[in-house]
Amino acid sequence: SRQKDRVWSGLETDAMKEARCSLLLPENGKYQPKIKNLHKQKVIVYQDTAAEPSVGLPGGKPFYAEFQGSTVMQLEPSPKVKHKTMPITLTVGGRCTLTKENYRDFGMMMRTKDQADTIHVDANGSFDWPDVESFLMCPVCSESAPIPDDDSDPTAEYWLLFYPLLQINIEKGDKMIIASRTICRLACFDCMENLLEGMQLTVKQTPTEADPSLTTISLSAMEMLEEAGTASFLQDSPPRPESFPNVDDELDAWTLYTLWEHSGAWEALQNDYKTVLSRSMQATSTLKTVAAAAEITVPSSSDKAISAIRAKERYGRKCGSSTCNKVHGKKDEETGEVMRLTVVCEKCQSVYYCSKTCRKAAAKQHRGSCAQNKEEERERHVSRLKKIQCDVCKKVLPCTQMKKCSRCRASTYCSVDCQRQDWVHHKTHCIK
Repeated sequence: SRQKDRVWSGLETDAMKEARCSLLLPENGKYQPKIKNLHKQKVIVYQDTAAEPSVGLPGGKPFYAEFQGSTVMQLEPSPKVKHKTMPITLTVGGRCTLTKENYRDFGMMMRTKDQADTIHVDANGSFDWPDVESFLMCPVCSESAPIPDDDSDPTAEYWLLFYPLLQINIEKGDKMIIASRTICRLACFDCMENLLEGMQLTVKQTPTEADPSLTTISLSAMEMLEEAGTASFLQDSPPRPESFPNVDDELDAWTLYTLWEHSGAWEALQNDYKTVLSRSMQATSTLKTVAAAAEITVPSSSDKAISAIRAKERYGRKCGSSTCNKVHGKKDEETGEVMRLTVVCEKCQSVYYCSKTCRKAAAKQHRGSCAQNKEEERERHVSRLKKIQCDVCKKVLPCTQMKKCSRCRASTYCSVDCQRQDWVHHKTHCIK
């Protein structure tokens, strides 16, 4: 059984811990059921590039799938509960069994870099992620599903959950590389029932000729999932495998995952998770998504504020190369595109260019002013570190932490309280 107050499973990477992303759900965590609409879209289904059937899955090229849209159930963490780790939104994939072949297939798909080297196949992306042990481990109780024998028929039933992960690597220059990936997890049947206990969903009923009024009914989350069948598509389920045509036919874990993947529902879910991640980060960062692993280069929040100010200052400024007439924020006469001066002098960080070619061409001409710009920036940096005294309490602090009278800009205070205290005397000679 899970130890009390246990936060980490021991399978998380250092970059996951940096992101406070745990493979364990918080104890006594409160979750809310949500009906999620995955919209109709054309998606790319990415296939594993490993091509050694003797050690795992045969490789394949990515292909396009016309996902027709579907409705699924997600479990969202309650915003009223304080979390020690990153809140995780779970997507319910369905009910399944586990076979020995499933274990080998998921082990191949979730291989680490070291495991990939051992079997001489490509690594699973530039980041290392938890291996198949995280698939077997229940995120609620932390117990691992036993691996079936070759000759035994699978009898234990599990819930297949889709579990988003996040990793953060701090790079030079205070930049963060953020990577996200969704993995499959097996949850104990009893743990899932306890998690869903008491959850209710309000569902709109479709009007009929007999009852044209639009009404709503309340159903338990478990009832909705049981009605959906073994693959938990609440509405507009994709075609089931020919060998398991009925909604209640028992699926093994890999067949269930393949149903999601080949229909395009899996990639549609990844796209939705990436959108949610991007929106959640927009308040503090600018994102650049990279391919299937969703690796994102993110400036820190202070970097974003500085970048926004500098971008505004660049409007109307010409490229730093004297031979180039391109202007930031203006349309290029040749291409018709709005120009952005995004290449900066790496030494003084003051002059911007439209391209690295222009920066290289202007290097000799810029050398003199570059040294001057660096000296001016050094003087500004020293002045920011300079300490000055509060006119009231005489406290000495760096000038960046002090406040000036907004009218005369002559008196200095360490706090609003000191400014209010001094106003009785200061107002007689304050000049606007």
